[in-house]
Amino acid sequence: MTSPGAATVRRRVLSDDVVEHLIDMILNGTFQPGEKIVELQAAKALDVSQATVREALRELEAQGFLESRPFRGTYVRKFTLEGLEDYFRTRTELEVLAVRWSAESAFSKMDGTYLKECLFNMRRFVDEQDHVAFRKKDMEFHRAIVQGSGSDSLAAAWSALNHSYWAYFGLHFEQAQYNLRDQLEKHRVIYDILFSGDSNMFMRAITAHYVDIGVIVESLH
Repeated sequence: MTSPGAATVRRRVLSDDVVEHLIDMILNGTFQPGEKIVELQAAKALDVSQATVREALRELEAQGFLESRPFRGTYVRKFTLEGLEDYFRTRTELEVLAVRWSAESAFSKMDGTYLKECLFNMRRFVDEQDHVAFRKKDMEFHRAIVQGSGSDSLAAAWSALNHSYWAYFGLHFEQAQYNLRDQLEKHRVIYDILFSGDSNMFMRAITAHYVDIGVIVESLH
C-alpha cells in the first residue's frame, strides 16, 4: 500500500519536472507574454494530473514567470520597463555589496575555481550559440559571486529577484543585440576586476554588461 506521504513526494518531484518543462517552453517562445496557460490543457499535453500542474503554476508565479488574474486564470507575465530598471539597479547594488563584504575577508569564501568553470562553460555555449544555456550559466556565475560574500541573508535577497524571469525577458526582447562572445568577454572583465576588491570598478563592469535598455524600450512600443 502506498502511503499518502509517498504520493505527495512523488507529486512534488513531478511538479518540479513540469516547472522546468514550462520554463523551457517560455524561454523558447512557445508561450508568449500575456498568453493564458490553461491548467487542463497543460495537464493533458504533459500527461500529468491537474494537481501537479497546479503546483507547478504556483511555483512559476512565485518565480515571477506567471501572474494570476482573479476569475480569469493564469497568464505569462508581461514585461514593464520600470520593472526591468528596478531589477538592474537592485541586482547591481546587491552584487557590489557582496564584493565589498567578500573583500573584507580577503575573498576567503569566493570560489574562484567555480567562477572559472562557469566562464569555461559559457565559452562552450558561445561556440554552440546556445543562448538559453549561456544565460543559465551566466546566472550561476553571478550567484557564486553573491555567495562569496558569506552572507546567507544577502544571497537570499539576491535570489528573490526572479532572475529566471528576467533571463526570459532578455531572450524574448534582446537576443538580436545580445552577442554571446561580447558577453563572455564582459564576464571575463568582471572576473578580473572582482578579486581586486575595487567595488567602484566592479560596479562599472556590472553595469556595462547589462542590455541596452533603449533597445528594449523600442521593442515595447
